[in-house]
Amino acid sequence: MKITKELIDNYLSGKANAEEISAIENALANNEFYWEDLMPETEWQEYEVDSDFKNQKEIKAHIFKQVAQKAKYRFNWLKYAAIIIFVGIGAWIGFTQIDPPKPHTTYLSSKKIEASPQEKPDNLYYINSGNTVQHIEVPDGSTIELFPNSEVKFSSDFADTTSRDIQLKGKARFTVAKNKAKPFRVHTADLTTTALGTVFSVEEGVSAITKIKLYEGRIEVKSNTSSGNKKPLNLHFLPNEEISIDRKQQQIVAETRINASQSSKRGSYLKTSGQLIFKNLPLHAVLHIISHNYAVKLNFEPKDIQDKYYSGTYKNTASAYLNMLADIQVLHRITIHVQTE
Repeated sequence: MKITKELIDNYLSGKANAEEISAIENALANNEFYWEDLMPETEWQEYEVDSDFKNQKEIKAHIFKQVAQKAKYRFNWLKYAAIIIFVGIGAWIGFTQIDPPKPHTTYLSSKKIEASPQEKPDNLYYINSGNTVQHIEVPDGSTIELFPNSEVKFSSDFADTTSRDIQLKGKARFTVAKNKAKPFRVHTADLTTTALGTVFSVEEGVSAITKIKLYEGRIEVKSNTSSGNKKPLNLHFLPNEEISIDRKQQQIVAETRINASQSSKRGSYLKTSGQLIFKNLPLHAVLHIISHNYAVKLNFEPKDIQDKYYSGTYKNTASAYLNMLADIQVLHRITIHVQTE
């Protein structure tokens, strides 16, 4: 049987009958002709086969690579194509397994981000680039409501970890599954919030202010580093309490507490550029803010401040705490000793 271009067309597109296939493959095996005898090699390279063979373009690219490496043996791309097409999908799988892909971090997010070389392959990423809150299921049964322009990262399996750690950028609300053996920790740039079965939100704003609010249960908030001569923060919260912290200055700029002894009346603190405002805030919280923000150690009898509250407004100056302490001691008839840390 004479080998013609039409016969080649049928062969490469899967339309050749058994006799035609046998003739072509015998001719190939016996080196009775070369493909360029029927058409110049440059034309074969531009030749398009009318076939729906899967991954045809990828295979063609792979063949050219093979041919370039073995040019001295006068192999050409179409001869490889004929062999590969009849081997089928199995051959393609074989080619793809030559260089198996390296393990990489799994991404389950509305917007994919690239993993750095240091990232572990079992981390999950979510980025909310939309305009609505994204609901995320955590492997331990906890849930995350990820707000727009925010992202979280956590392990795909907490089985081999001692704690459940979540990395957060932006704002999210967490409903935590109870597990006393493995604390649930949310890490932002400078703060770590720890919970054991609770509902709370953390918002790391672009203005260096981090806001944390507790809805149910209990949480502990710690600063990851100390700033200057200030001690790291270590705060505990009850439901409906919240705090705002300036990450750069490591100062408390706003706080809301519940006064249990006054029918759950709310007390608050707010720092502005010009004023420091206390409204019915428990005295122990007032003294903690003074001690932390001004880096001073306050000595007093714990029983003297129990079930006591304070309100007052002061100018925001470096020595404002001296006026605060003087007023508190007169109002509540207590003695507070100040020691600069």
